[in-house]
Amino acid sequence: MRRLIITLVCCFMLMSFIESAELSAADQSPRPNVVIILADDMGLGDVTALNRQSRIPTPHLDKLARQGLVFTDAHAAGSYCVPSRYGLLTGRYMWRTRLGSGGNLANFAGTLIEPGRSTIANLMQDAGYQTGLVGKWHQGLDWKLHDESEREQIRVDPNYQNFKNIDFAAPAIKGPKDFGFAYSFGTAGSAEMNPAAWIENNRVTVIPTLTTEQAKKLHGEWFGRDDNIIAAGYTMDRLVPTLSNKACEFVETAVRTLPDQPFFLYYAMTTPHNPIVPNQEFVGKSEAGTYGDFVVELDHHVGRLLSKLDELGIADNTLLFFTSDNGPVDRTRGHPQRWVRGDTHIYGHDSTSDCRGWKGGLEEGGHRVPFLVRWPDKIKPGEWCSTTIVFNDVLPTLAEMLNVNLDSNTAEDGVSFYPALTGAARPVSFHKAIIHNHHNGTFAVRQGPFKLIIKGPKTVEEVLDPRVPVKYQLYDLDKDIAESTDVSDKHPEKVKQMHAIMKQYVKAGRRQD
Repeated sequence: MRRLIITLVCCFMLMSFIESAELSAADQSPRPNVVIILADDMGLGDVTALNRQSRIPTPHLDKLARQGLVFTDAHAAGSYCVPSRYGLLTGRYMWRTRLGSGGNLANFAGTLIEPGRSTIANLMQDAGYQTGLVGKWHQGLDWKLHDESEREQIRVDPNYQNFKNIDFAAPAIKGPKDFGFAYSFGTAGSAEMNPAAWIENNRVTVIPTLTTEQAKKLHGEWFGRDDNIIAAGYTMDRLVPTLSNKACEFVETAVRTLPDQPFFLYYAMTTPHNPIVPNQEFVGKSEAGTYGDFVVELDHHVGRLLSKLDELGIADNTLLFFTSDNGPVDRTRGHPQRWVRGDTHIYGHDSTSDCRGWKGGLEEGGHRVPFLVRWPDKIKPGEWCSTTIVFNDVLPTLAEMLNVNLDSNTAEDGVSFYPALTGAARPVSFHKAIIHNHHNGTFAVRQGPFKLIIKGPKTVEEVLDPRVPVKYQLYDLDKDIAESTDVSDKHPEKVKQMHAIMKQYVKAGRRQD
C-alpha cells in the first residue's frame, strides 16, 4: 500500500510538472505579428459576409470573417478620416485636440498628434516590433518653409497655393517616422490631396512640380481638384497596386531579414475613397457600379496580403484586423458620373446595411464599421461578437496582449477588449459610454442600446455652457438600428443622465469608468 501511495504521489507530481511546463511554454510562445488593414470610406454593407443583399463580391474578406471573429457593433473614433485615424493611433478622441470637434486638417497643416504623445506604433516599437506604415497618413506633416512667416497660414488655409514656399527637397518633420514607424510609405492625405506625391520615410520620392492641368496632359487623369501640386509618375491607376506591393514587401522583408523579431504593419488603404478609379481588370466585376468594382479591387489586394502571410508560413501567428475609417460617402454628392457611388435604388446595394446616415454624420451609417479579427493561434473561427468597441480601444488591447501597463497619459479614451478576442469575456461594452462626433462639431453619446444625439453644442466649450440651446434625439438601437423613432420623450431621465455623461467626459479629459 505504501508503495502504491508513493507511486501515485510521484505520478501526481510528474503530471503537475508537465502541466506547469506546458503553461510556461504557452506564456513564452512567440509574440504574434500584428497587421491592421484600414479601408477608406467603406460601408458595413460592402462586405458580403455582413450583408446578404450585397451586390459586391468580397471573397477574401468573407474568408477572413469565416476564419476569425466579427464584431457587429464596432465604431470608428470619428465619422470622417482625421478623427478616426487619430483615435486609432493614439487611443484618444480627436475633439480633445487643437482641432476640436468637427475640425479637419488643411492640405499642408502641421502634425495633429502632440509632441511626446505615445502612439500604437510607439507601443509596438518599444515592445521590440519592426514597425511600418503603408498608405494614407492624414495626421498632418510639418513641411520646411522658405518663408516661415506663412507658417500659421499654411496650418489653417485649405486653399494654400504658394507651393514655391514649401521646400519639398527637405524631409517633413513630425511625420510617421517621428511617431514610432521605423518605415513608412504612402500619401500625406487622401489620394487626390496635396501634395499628390509618394512620401517615404517623411520624404517625397519625387518633388511635386506639376499643376493639375499639366498632370492631366501628361497622365490623362482626373485629380479631383484644380489646385493640386503633383509629382510626375504619381497616377491614380498605379495608386492601389503600388501600396499593395509595398505592404507585401514590408512583410516579406521583415520576415526574411529579422525572422525572430515580430512586425507591426499599419496598412491604411486609400480605397474606396474618391477618386473611384478601379483598374480595368476589375471593371464590371460587381453589380454595384464603379464604386462596387473599386471595392472588388480592395478585396483583391487584401487577398494578396493574406496570401503573402500564408506563403511565409506566419498566418497562424499573425493577429490581423480589418476595418474602415468611417462609413460610406452620401451617394448624392456631386462627383463626376464616372466615379459616383452606386445608388441603392439603381443597383439594389446598400453600403450602410440598413443603418441611417453617411460619412461625417452622427447616425450609425457614419461610424459603425466592419471589424474583422483573425488570429488562428488564439481566436476561434466563425464567431460573432456584439460587444460595443471603438477604435480608441485597439491600442490598449494590444498593450494587454503584450502585458504592457500604459501610463495615465496614453490612450485616455480607450479600454482593452482583449478578453473579447480570446472569448474570456464578451460584455455589452467595456465602456461606461462612447462619444461620437459630427463633421459639423455636434456630439452623440452611446450607452448600452441607447444613443443620444445632442444637437446644439458644436464645441467642447459649448457642451459645458448652459446658455447654448440643446435639442435631443434618443434611439434604442437594439430595436431601431435605422434610428427612425425618437424616444427621448419616453425616457427623459435617460436623456438627462446621458447628457451628464457627455459633460463628465469633457471635464475629466478622459473616459469615465
